[in-house]
Amino acid sequence: MSRAVWLVPLLIGCSTKPEPMPPKRPNNELIVGEFARKPPVGTTAARFTGDGSVTIAHDASELDSKPLASGTWKLDGDQLTLVYQKGEMCPAGVEGTYTVVISKIGIRFTKIDDPCERRAKIDGETWYRK
Repeated sequence: MSRAVWLVPLLIGCSTKPEPMPPKRPNNELIVGEFARKPPVGTTAARFTGDGSVTIAHDASELDSKPLASGTWKLDGDQLTLVYQKGEMCPAGVEGTYTVVISKIGIRFTKIDDPCERRAKIDGETWYRK
């Protein structure tokens, strides 16, 4: 009889449901910040700001002093459009469109369409949050 008395509280304690996962923040919030490739792939870095601007540099320490490109980003769901207005990476005003997966860890790019060959090298890459 004493075994049954101990078994009932044990079974009740094991049947509790785990806490639900908090919902993922929207992509347009998650994209804001700095991201970078990791060696041996490279060290290129990007800064996406809340006002829709983007800056690209060889590495994170050069985002303010020696950018390779600067322009704008627009995110519609998981579709990211990049347009550089300045820099050596692409002709000004040329759009590149990517499907992105954004998390607290980083951002993964999959090219939909981008005539800029140099920028299109991000296709299939994951850049990690700084």
